[in-house]
Amino acid sequence: QLEHGFDAPSYLRAMDAQRIDAAVLFPSMGLFVPYLPELDDDESASACRAYNEWAADYCSTAPDRLAAVGVIPQRAPARAATEARHAAELGLVGVIARPNHVADVYLDDASFDPLYDALEETGLVLAVHEALGVRAPTIGRDRFETFAARHACSHPLEQMTAATALLLGGVCERHTALRVAFLESGTGWLPYWLARLDEHHEWLGATETAALSLRPSEYFERQCVISSDPEDELAAFTIGRVGADHVVWASDFPHPDAAFPDALDEFLAHLDGALTDVRPVLWDTPARFYRLTDRFAAATT
Repeated sequence: QLEHGFDAPSYLRAMDAQRIDAAVLFPSMGLFVPYLPELDDDESASACRAYNEWAADYCSTAPDRLAAVGVIPQRAPARAATEARHAAELGLVGVIARPNHVADVYLDDASFDPLYDALEETGLVLAVHEALGVRAPTIGRDRFETFAARHACSHPLEQMTAATALLLGGVCERHTALRVAFLESGTGWLPYWLARLDEHHEWLGATETAALSLRPSEYFERQCVISSDPEDELAAFTIGRVGADHVVWASDFPHPDAAFPDALDEFLAHLDGALTDVRPVLWDTPARFYRLTDRFAAATT
């Protein structure tokens, strides 16, 4: 792939080598560039626009096998809403939200409501995705020096804070049609965290969480999924707790630690026969959640 510049035909060949029929693609540099502190709001928005238009063109090579999630200028929520609508016009299926505190306010602030309104109206997914290295407050960065320690902390713990904002902070209460995917953090933290958020809602329901009509776990059940990785040893446990209709699979390709071309075999080996039917996690749930069932129908025929 590298010698072909990671162009779409080479990506499709890499998918074939992994026995992957269709994929939803996520940014690489797009997870970092819009959040560079030296960019002002105009420049951040321009970077997002450029990436999203490139991603749409990339997928046009094989629209029955490739879809993409775009990026938004998260530091400027009103502009983020505008770019989300443009992403929908381009045919993208979602937009990335960083779980880090990259803006002056966090994801549960009312200033993000126009973005969530746009996602509800267009049907795009809010894809919460961490990536260590962004120059913004990141859990673990303030107390560890090694990459191993920072990376171990950042992905699940940042997702926990995002889940707190979206599920306990009232976002899913106000935006009942918003669909949220928690990505690239493993799955094992989720059952514990949902139970803890439920406990705090019950404890403080008469005061701080009085506006919530459901428990946080019920918002997750109504509106959310989480992604599993090839080496996720707790995937079967989490699927047993939240259901296969709330878990999707990611190959992690082309990250340097991805198990290419054996990611699928590695995932199935970690399941160790715990699931009699893996199709919901590998196909049905992601196709339904990203609203790609019809678009990708030919990929498996």
